[in-house]
Amino acid sequence: MAVAISWNNGKLSDWGTDMKHRLSFGAAAASIALALASCSTSDVRPPEDGGRYETLGDLKDAVELAGWLCPELILHNDAKYSASSGSCGEGLSLAVYANDASLKSQLDLWKPIGGLSINVGKNWTVVTVDPKLIQKKLGGTVIYTGQ
Repeated sequence: MAVAISWNNGKLSDWGTDMKHRLSFGAAAASIALALASCSTSDVRPPEDGGRYETLGDLKDAVELAGWLCPELILHNDAKYSASSGSCGEGLSLAVYANDASLKSQLDLWKPIGGLSINVGKNWTVVTVDPKLIQKKLGGTVIYTGQ
C-alpha cells in the first residue's frame, strides 16, 4: 500500500496533493448549508401591511398556506363593497376590494357591528375567530368591531 506524501508549507503530510481542494469543497458545502438553513420559511416575515391579492382565489390560497382549511370557497356578496367575497364555512370569510375607497366603506359598514374580528390587508379582509394567526402568516392589521 502506498501513501501519498507531499510537502505542504514545509510540513510533511499524507493527505496528498488534492487536500486543499477537499478543504475548499467542504468549506463551500458548509457555507451553502448554512445559507439554506437561514432561508427557512420560519424566518420569512409577511409584509406588515398585508400586501395585495389580485383575486379571491389568491387570498384563499394564502389563507390555506397560513394554516386554515378552505376545501370549498362559497362565493357570496356578504362584504357589500368587495369586488369578490366568499366563505370557507361559518368561521372564515374572505374578501378582496377593487380600491381603497371600497375597503374603507366596508370597514365603516362593519364598524358598529359587535363581535367581528377582522384582519385587514391592503385590499383584502379575512373575518375569523383567530385573526392573529392570519396576521402572523399574512401580515395586515387586526381590528375588532363594536368597541
